[in-house]
Amino acid sequence: MPIDYTFVRLEDLRLPQPLNADVAALMVKESGLATADVAFPDGRLTDPERHALTWLLASYVPRPYRTQTNHQILPITATTVGQVILAYGEGRHATATLVGRGLPAGVEPVSRDLNQLAQSLTNTYGLAGITGPWTVEELVKLHEALRLVPVADRPALQGVEIQRVGGLAGADGHDKGKFSYERGPWAGSPGTLKLADAIFREDGIGFYGGVTSRGCLPSVRDILHEVGHAVESAACRVDSWNNAARVVQGAGGQRYRPFARVPEDVVTEALQLNTDNTALNKLGAKLSGATAKAEYNALLDAIEKVQEWIEAGEQGVYQPENAFAQLKNDVTAKVTQATWQTYRDEVVRWCDAQILEARWRAKYRTPQGRDITPCLRNFVTFVSKENVGQDLTPYARTSAGELFAETYAFWIVDPGAVERHNQRLRAYFDDFQYRRAD
Repeated sequence: MPIDYTFVRLEDLRLPQPLNADVAALMVKESGLATADVAFPDGRLTDPERHALTWLLASYVPRPYRTQTNHQILPITATTVGQVILAYGEGRHATATLVGRGLPAGVEPVSRDLNQLAQSLTNTYGLAGITGPWTVEELVKLHEALRLVPVADRPALQGVEIQRVGGLAGADGHDKGKFSYERGPWAGSPGTLKLADAIFREDGIGFYGGVTSRGCLPSVRDILHEVGHAVESAACRVDSWNNAARVVQGAGGQRYRPFARVPEDVVTEALQLNTDNTALNKLGAKLSGATAKAEYNALLDAIEKVQEWIEAGEQGVYQPENAFAQLKNDVTAKVTQATWQTYRDEVVRWCDAQILEARWRAKYRTPQGRDITPCLRNFVTFVSKENVGQDLTPYARTSAGELFAETYAFWIVDPGAVERHNQRLRAYFDDFQYRRAD
């Protein structure tokens, strides 16, 4: 079944004054509830808290009545709030459970100084940087989200820039946050994670987890959703970055430190075949020996084939890896004289670059031309084989990638909810099967 609780913006959260047992009992009577129980699994309730929970439970009875469970941040005294689960069951039996006082809290960060905290997060997770108009409290929430990421998944964040933005444009459903990266064989950037104002707006309304797991702020869960996209795409992004860095270095460019951003124009230039055909033709015109002429013609044939392949690639027709490997071997075997070394080495370098691209396409592109990571392909196969419902959440229904990210986030903050949806789905993540495909 889908995640079996939600939270909503409730009307008028002020408690009546005075609020005592009689006031609470009267509200229960007027609500039509058959029973109205309160509980605090981790300790004792004070009388004011008990009266408040009873009154809140009766006040927010669904109308018309239906079974539902809400995880709400509600006032439990005149000056304090708590994490309250309002559960409305069959036969109008209802229970209010206080699972935590105050807002959900995580581990205190090393510093609450804005710059120090940003630098600490950047260093700890190998980020490219944290940019934008952050507040200290927002960075504390980011700290809590990243702290919850399993250690083995944290390399997926290396080189990623986390941006704080006002809003996210577009009709793709990403109004709170979005992880994006270049989907191709040559990506000089490991990706960007953008977090908008909307991601923090529900933090005082409700929470996730709270029964078998610690309560979690909505923004923390939503950040973990975007981290899920980073985890799913990690191998693809690493291969793309490695390709970009290697081709630049192979063309005589600088050596980049791991996951430092490689400028796009530098990569584009490095992918070009740099042969001076005018100078080559002048050299060929002066040849006299049969061996030299044969090598010259072999070199011309290789360059002509490369240019044909480049034109075909511009039309979306790509050669397999073995074609480039064969051309590389041919030109190395047939063109040996020092006269042609610069040209021969350039053809070989270009072939090496194309071999990297062909391998990337074979690994990450379907026969229909769509990109998919091995992680997501494995997940899709698992979901289909095990008949896992895509309706974990409404947003999970939109695509397999969103089902993965939603599951990943809930698996971290409320694994019990994932298990109630599908036991095998939880086991898939508990066993880290999502990592094995890469």
